[in-house]
Amino acid sequence: MDIRYSFRCRRNNSNAVYKVTYRYIKNLRDSSAHKSSGVSRSTKSVPSFDTKAAYRAWCADEKTDHIFYSTAEGRAPSKRISSDNPVNRVYGIVADYDAPVDWNLVDFKIGTVCKNNMPTWRTKTYSGYIRLVWEFEDSVPISPDMFSAFFKELKNALNIHKVFAGFDATSLNAAQYFELGSEWHQTGDKLSSAVVQTALLKAASVCPPQSNDTAIPIEVVAEKVGAVYGHRWTGDFDVGCRGPLFWIDDGIDREGCQVAEDGMICFSDRAGKGFASWRDIFGADFVSDYEQKKMGSLLDEYWFNGKTFFKLLNNIAVQIPRDQILLELRQMGFNPKQKKGSPLSEVESALLVISNQNRIHEIAPVVFSKDRIVECSGNRILNTSTIEPVEPAEDGDPKHWPFLYEWMHQLFENSTDRPTIEYFFAWLKRFYEAVLEREPRQGQALILVGPTNKGKSLLSNRVISGLVGGFSDASDYLSGHTKFNKDLGRVATWVIDDTTSASSFQDQRKATELIKRAVANPRIEYMAKYADALSIPWTGRVVMSLNMDANSLSVIPALDSSNRDKLMALKIRDEATSKFPPNNTLEETIWRELPHFGKWLTDWEVPQEIESYGRFGVASFIDIAVSSAAYDNSSRSSVAELVEFFSKKCRHLNEEMTQWEGTLTEFQVTLHDFNSGRNVGMSNNLEFVRRGMSALEEAGKANPNVRPVKSVGHGGGKVWSINIDSQFDITPAVVSTEG
Repeated sequence: MDIRYSFRCRRNNSNAVYKVTYRYIKNLRDSSAHKSSGVSRSTKSVPSFDTKAAYRAWCADEKTDHIFYSTAEGRAPSKRISSDNPVNRVYGIVADYDAPVDWNLVDFKIGTVCKNNMPTWRTKTYSGYIRLVWEFEDSVPISPDMFSAFFKELKNALNIHKVFAGFDATSLNAAQYFELGSEWHQTGDKLSSAVVQTALLKAASVCPPQSNDTAIPIEVVAEKVGAVYGHRWTGDFDVGCRGPLFWIDDGIDREGCQVAEDGMICFSDRAGKGFASWRDIFGADFVSDYEQKKMGSLLDEYWFNGKTFFKLLNNIAVQIPRDQILLELRQMGFNPKQKKGSPLSEVESALLVISNQNRIHEIAPVVFSKDRIVECSGNRILNTSTIEPVEPAEDGDPKHWPFLYEWMHQLFENSTDRPTIEYFFAWLKRFYEAVLEREPRQGQALILVGPTNKGKSLLSNRVISGLVGGFSDASDYLSGHTKFNKDLGRVATWVIDDTTSASSFQDQRKATELIKRAVANPRIEYMAKYADALSIPWTGRVVMSLNMDANSLSVIPALDSSNRDKLMALKIRDEATSKFPPNNTLEETIWRELPHFGKWLTDWEVPQEIESYGRFGVASFIDIAVSSAAYDNSSRSSVAELVEFFSKKCRHLNEEMTQWEGTLTEFQVTLHDFNSGRNVGMSNNLEFVRRGMSALEEAGKANPNVRPVKSVGHGGGKVWSINIDSQFDITPAVVSTEG
């Protein structure tokens, strides 16, 4: 039965007819909510019952066809309000009192207590008690989160709990349905929208509606409103500000909503619901884009190793207490309050995300990687590398780097038909591009040999290292004086200059092995004080600057077949200019020219004759003079002197003899006999002789002036052959006696 009742009222100075909508169920088991515009005119009657229990059974009987009404409707209006169908709109408020009916007294009390906001109806319940109904001038869309607070504010504003004794608080429940009752009598007009909206906005401040979306700072929302709906909203946009339903383009510009933290509280029925979230207004993309940015910034800053949180400050991982990270998360816009329906607050969820997604095992710089997290041997390493190579300029014309161009092009000694500087450029190009692109590319150790004050250290420390983001002195580490290499792991260049090399490397074999390991092994054991060693990728370069003296040259790694491809040994010309810009402008000049030199270097094509498809990318080059001088000043050069003595003795015994063959033991015995049964130097040390002969054999392959020594293996030992021809004799230098 649909009973209609219309009440004419004034709305916005017009004579529009507004029909209050009631929703009713036929019995307390009914799941459908039927629509009625006025239950007050209904003639539905209730049978007589002997007991209250019988009455209740009748109410709950699914066969009962009666009216149990409500002034609220659910999100699905045709369904009764429940947890699955929460309240969405309210048309009025109903209050039950356990007070007996005496209409004269009732009307007096209503007129006294409710004189400013009279109820629209008074009626009598089945039990014979009083019920009051206030119909709203305008329906109110309501968020379920706000309903209880809204009705509480209305109760206080209307003094509902003070009108009569025995106020039943359950009558303010959103899911409450009221039996039709009887003796409906109109006592007043509809409740003013101003009163209703005031209560609604007070409720919003006490219990603001919430969205399940992430919290978005109001300034971000304000910017979006200005960009999309700026013509519909004027004035400030902040929590508590009121304005029109700007996202509804219906041409109506009157106040209809209020800004909340998570969306707009709506008090106009044009909104369709009591709360519009930012997702409702701007779409899912707006929310998801912000969530991604918010979470992205979070995951760029904080890390967790299972025990401790870390924050990157200038790419340095700093431990951060849990209390501090909570404060910082709040400052970033993460809500510390747990939202309805969510087991965790946004702050707690953020901590969980950090703990799971940003879990790390180790913290270390990984220079040749673009990734923040580097997977290595099953470990997740937080990459704290701060290396910053010089970015190439737009123009690499040599006119933009005149000092470097002129200086470097006259710096190197040429010992072959191909200019030595091409080998240097090819080596440096591969190194520079590896750092620019954060790509691991191995390369030879670079050895610069020459006189003092020609710029060897300037080339290594300012030009090479300047291009690739800095250097560190590796003398102590590569000499074995310390195992801590924290600073070395942060740079791409390890430098050993002529001021420390000779004193640091006393043992050529040690220098050979350590440099060989640094070049050939794509990883290093990264070790800081008070920390466990960690294997990390490292494919940087070792650069040695050596003077042309016996002490310095003695530390050049042995130039045997296992090492030659790992070295690039260049000689600095004795005539190289030492004319540099004044000290106060030298650094500035280099830094000004480096970007242009870097651009030229990246554009320069490596000659095919130099390019190599091996692991080092560039053909190795060792200057003959450096190779010879290194061998002459090595401990193994004494074996060459033994061979020289041996060769001359052989020719003395047999002038026609040009080659000797035999084992090393036979060589030792014969040498012993040549010296009247006495040892010659270290000739009695077979291992020393063997290493020296091997080194001499390798030296002869690269230098035609070195006496040829060859060996052939037979599975049970080697047979050695020595060319004893006089053309390979070591000729003493002639010392002039002229004044």
